[in-house]
Amino acid sequence: MDIGNSHHALRLETAVDLVNALTGENRGGMPAYLSAEEVERLAGLAVDLRAVIVALISDDHDGAAGVLNRLLADSDARPRLRREGDEAWHLTFHAPGADFVRKWTAGLAVAFAAVLGDDSAQRLGCCEAPRCDRVFIDTSQGRTKRFCGVACQNRVKAAAYRRRGKVVNVP
Repeated sequence: MDIGNSHHALRLETAVDLVNALTGENRGGMPAYLSAEEVERLAGLAVDLRAVIVALISDDHDGAAGVLNRLLADSDARPRLRREGDEAWHLTFHAPGADFVRKWTAGLAVAFAAVLGDDSAQRLGCCEAPRCDRVFIDTSQGRTKRFCGVACQNRVKAAAYRRRGKVVNVP
């Protein structure tokens, strides 16, 4: 599967954003329209998704599959074609009547399950910068991405430059 613009690729990007927002040292926040209970449940989902990503990065596909199977079962994920009114038919993965968090759990778990044995799973990464644990999807052509963003990359390069002793103090 090409990590490009597929439905699953968009879900993987959403999962990475959720993991970065709700887990790790650099976590952000959630929109105010979510209840405290929904945020708590999403945080639990983010922890599970981080475990899946770390397992995939470590080539522990059995560990990733174990977490994903639990998420799929807990969310009652089953593919269904549905439409509302005059909408086009579309594929959903959540049970009818599922709440907000179960809908997202089902969709995100299915996206990871779809790429588990796929080349796309190798595009997941964790930032190599010290004091950063953000995850990312490497969309570079050569699959050479090592950092979550330019800020971490620049920080690591600047530290390496300083360690080489090439910093000149100008009065």
